[in-house]
Amino acid sequence: MTAIAFKTPAKVNLGLHMLGKREDGFHELETLFQMVNWCDEIKIECLADGLELTCNQPDIPTDEGNLVIKAARLLQTRFPDRCKGARIHLKKNIPHGAGLGGGSGNAAGVLLGLNFLWDLELKREELILMASELGSDVPFFLLSPCAIGRGRGEILEPVDSSLKFYILMVYPGFPVSTAWVYGNLNLKLTKQENNISILKNFLLRSEFAQLGAAWTNDLEPVVFQEYPEIFAIKKQFLAFGAKGALLSGSGSTVFGLFDNLETAKTAYTRLEGGKFRLFLAESIVSLSELYPEEMLR
Repeated sequence: MTAIAFKTPAKVNLGLHMLGKREDGFHELETLFQMVNWCDEIKIECLADGLELTCNQPDIPTDEGNLVIKAARLLQTRFPDRCKGARIHLKKNIPHGAGLGGGSGNAAGVLLGLNFLWDLELKREELILMASELGSDVPFFLLSPCAIGRGRGEILEPVDSSLKFYILMVYPGFPVSTAWVYGNLNLKLTKQENNISILKNFLLRSEFAQLGAAWTNDLEPVVFQEYPEIFAIKKQFLAFGAKGALLSGSGSTVFGLFDNLETAKTAYTRLEGGKFRLFLAESIVSLSELYPEEMLR
């Protein structure tokens, strides 16, 4: 095969707890990742040599600054005698800088796609190790649709969940800088009793009301103080029947959890007409919803 097409998903953080600052400058954290079916689309074609990236969004870089190119270069550097070239087209649907991990998912998908097209035959565990060199969130997108993340987010524990539920996401129309959020985080104000394992148990038992009530994201105070309009969106979710509402990662997207599709659709309708972007998504329970079977062997 000389070409392949697939989707890469967004993720939300079903809880995010900051444990402290590490010696390497990053923050030690604990989170519960969940993939949702708001997806970018990628097509890769084999070339004899060279790397080309095109994108439907003109503000997305297509040079070495894009994680897609970095992922391909990582494989080429590690296996120079076995890698070829590639033409990659990226159709971006997930907003950039929204706290949804779109770029990380793109990089993970390209690692999987090129591993298949270039006949590298690397095991998933090997790709996950390489993915950690690209970014803290990238390994998650190669492992499982739901997982606990620790360390910088790269130490992963898969969560075997087959639950389908609904996530209504609101992107307020502007990104929030992750570096700025972490730079302004006051660790003394974080809630030490937060336990991600408790959230996992609520999720596995379909106790959505308890899950939503226990949700916390230690980055919310930083973001909400600077952007009160994002906090206002969270309050609207709760007023419209969400079991819980939370900032995803460092923002700027806010999402609400619904166990009933009709309630989620009603909330969507009531939120329509604002300046922000809405997307009603469903939880992903299998990577086969995204990738062709041959990529997952």
